[in-house]
Amino acid sequence: MQTHAVALCKWLHERGYHIEVATYRLEEGPVEVPDFPFVVHRLMSRVSYQANMRKLVRLARGMKADLIYSSTVYYGELREFTSTPIFCRSAGNDVLRPWIAWPFTFASSVFDLPWVERRIYRQWKRWHWPERLEGLLLKHRMAVMKDSARRMERIFANSDFTRQLLEQSHVQKERVVTLPGGVDTGFFAQSRAGRKELGLVEGEFYILTACRLVEKKGLDTLVDAMGILRRKGVNAKLLIAGEGRHRKCIEQCIERQDLGAGVTLLGYVDHAVLRDYLHACDMFVLSSREVVDERTGLRDAETMGRVLCEAAACGLPMVSTASGGIPSLIEDGVDGLLANPGCCSDLAAKIEKLCTNRQLATEMGLKAKAKAISTFDWHVLFGAHERAIEEMLASR
Repeated sequence: MQTHAVALCKWLHERGYHIEVATYRLEEGPVEVPDFPFVVHRLMSRVSYQANMRKLVRLARGMKADLIYSSTVYYGELREFTSTPIFCRSAGNDVLRPWIAWPFTFASSVFDLPWVERRIYRQWKRWHWPERLEGLLLKHRMAVMKDSARRMERIFANSDFTRQLLEQSHVQKERVVTLPGGVDTGFFAQSRAGRKELGLVEGEFYILTACRLVEKKGLDTLVDAMGILRRKGVNAKLLIAGEGRHRKCIEQCIERQDLGAGVTLLGYVDHAVLRDYLHACDMFVLSSREVVDERTGLRDAETMGRVLCEAAACGLPMVSTASGGIPSLIEDGVDGLLANPGCCSDLAAKIEKLCTNRQLATEMGLKAKAKAISTFDWHVLFGAHERAIEEMLASR
């Protein structure tokens, strides 16, 4: 989301728009802060939603903004205080599980104090959300989110799945447009390092997945699928890029399947290095599934899967699951294969199909790359944003 926001602002700035950005205060001080060609106001709290509303109203009025753009659906309530048109892009998770920490007016000024916010935010990151605490304020957060989304003049949904979530929240259909993707295809066009530099063996078949190590990514299903492939004699190695609180569970799955050196946990991988791995590997797999917490009813799903756009931009054959917004990116049997979510045998069968049919894998990779350029590229995405901006400004 940050990469998308920065790239969009730079695009609009270069196109002649006057941009001012409101974003979160720095948690640890001004270390290695990028120098942007537009004004950045680091004033927003990660905790106090109502304090942020007050700040945004003052900022919009002070700069006499012609339009307000939000990277979530949370700030439609600004329409109560200004006649300025507001639109946003929803990444889906802002609808599924609103991360509005403290939505109330009560104590909002206290929670906005920087030293109070830092203490709360640091403790917050140590808690196991959503299982223990997130459900406590879920009902009120969902009400705030839905009310705000309904006030948006236009919403770009990152997938048909997200669009349906918004419509279920009673957002008018004509206000929601599906705009999937978001990838700098130029950045992913070529790598800086080959297999040797990455410590990979020539001649081996490598499967890559990149994600947070959390339950919804279905990594246990993927590891079990690798176990099935190993028992069938399919020679392939799995690389897992990412970190998360389910790492120990994944390690136990690997041990249970006796995969040993067949699966490597790479840990956190820098964006540029991930690009190198995408070019060095033979296939990309994302095994996501929807998860519902039994105690809170909170849903967690892959609302789009930006990493699939990145893999497509590298021309990498892809296998994923027909979960959440993924079918908005991959057309099954054309530019990738889709398996049933949570089914290790089906996932293994789809992976084996591309492992053993290299011609089919190559064809799908080329089609995926062509789609990335024509549908997911920044220029396509930002061009749609600019057209929406001009339409809204013209209708005032």
